[in-house]
Amino acid sequence: MLGQDAIRSLLRAALRHAGAGAADIYVTATQQALTRFANNRIHQNVYHEDAIAHVRVTHGKRQGRAVTNNFSPAGLENAVKQANEHARLMPEDPDFPGIPDAHPAASVSAFDRTTQTCGAEHRAAIAGVVCRKAAAAGLDAAGFCRTGVTELAVVSTRGADAYHAGTFAGLLITARSNDASGWAKDGGWRIDAINAAALADEAIDKAIRGRNPQPLEPGNYPVLLEHYAVDDLLEALSFYGMGGQMVQDGRSWMNRVIGQPAMSPLVSIWDDGLNPAGWPVPFDAEGVPRQRVHIVTDGIVQGPVHNTYTARKAGAASTGHQRGATGGPTAANLFMAGGSHNTESLIASIKRGIYVTRFYYTRLAHSRGCVMTGMTRDGTFLIENGELTTPVKNLRFTQSYVDALAGCHGLSNEPRLNLNEAGVAMHVPAAKLAGWNFTGQTV
Repeated sequence: MLGQDAIRSLLRAALRHAGAGAADIYVTATQQALTRFANNRIHQNVYHEDAIAHVRVTHGKRQGRAVTNNFSPAGLENAVKQANEHARLMPEDPDFPGIPDAHPAASVSAFDRTTQTCGAEHRAAIAGVVCRKAAAAGLDAAGFCRTGVTELAVVSTRGADAYHAGTFAGLLITARSNDASGWAKDGGWRIDAINAAALADEAIDKAIRGRNPQPLEPGNYPVLLEHYAVDDLLEALSFYGMGGQMVQDGRSWMNRVIGQPAMSPLVSIWDDGLNPAGWPVPFDAEGVPRQRVHIVTDGIVQGPVHNTYTARKAGAASTGHQRGATGGPTAANLFMAGGSHNTESLIASIKRGIYVTRFYYTRLAHSRGCVMTGMTRDGTFLIENGELTTPVKNLRFTQSYVDALAGCHGLSNEPRLNLNEAGVAMHVPAAKLAGWNFTGQTV
């Protein structure tokens, strides 16, 4: 780890070379270790670390940028000077509000010493639990266990001085037989919160249940989406429309439905970068404190998250959602309210439908309604008279995610955290939906 004092000292010294311009530097530093396994054997241990400084210098309405991973005083000085030159060459942007004033961010704990110091032997022990269970069940297990630390910092000539260090951990498992597979995944900021044995059992159970899958006629079916599939819904809704820039560009599913009940009254979604049940990050890439933002409340669409640029255009205040150095604001610490039933009782309430473990290779087909296309994977089953029965061959679909959530008839009372490899956190329940448009069978 670089450490708060070292980062602060380096960046303050580098900003002295910004000249007459205003400037900020956003640092991301990551240490990550990964243990991969396949065919019930560990086959790779890798370790990676990097630190990147994103430099921005402004002159009035002009912005210039430079990026470096040379953290020597000379390397940072050179990046600031490059950004300064770029700013003088750039055209003016009349909507640019300038580098934001400093506002202190709340301190939030998301650092676990055991996760930081987790070594290859610890990760190997976790992988070993999975591999032995799969072998005993006559299956092949593949996947990875990862641990790491991320440091974030923003220092600016406007007084910003923000620093946050967080740990992360994850375990992903695919269990396979000749004709079926099961999948399980968990992640967060504490390695000891991951129950490897329970996850292995989950993946193994799906793989055993899924043997000899049968074709199913395409059509619109009621579905029970496991939380992995609901995670895909929220991630798509985030990336394709929860940010202010997409709304202002007219490319968001929110366009034309803000203030309207576009989803079921059971659906409430919000972004909260301070909640330790997610993967907390207390400020954004501009050093602006993250705010809790209600995006959908009781089915009514409230509006997007903002950075300083989109907030200025909207006549609002930044909600602290500039996720990277460039690009628009992003909701990346999402929560979806759970319901009052467990997953088993939701399944029991479906007379005939489909149980979906997760979606795979989902892509945007149309921005209005967030219409997505993709396929099921790693555990798809027919539900008959409230019970999982026949395993089903994977199905393709084309479905509006907004319309699907408009037909939400139930949510589980056991939301789970999904933390993906890009650091996007979704805390979501399983969901019972009235209909899902399956268009065909996969090959």
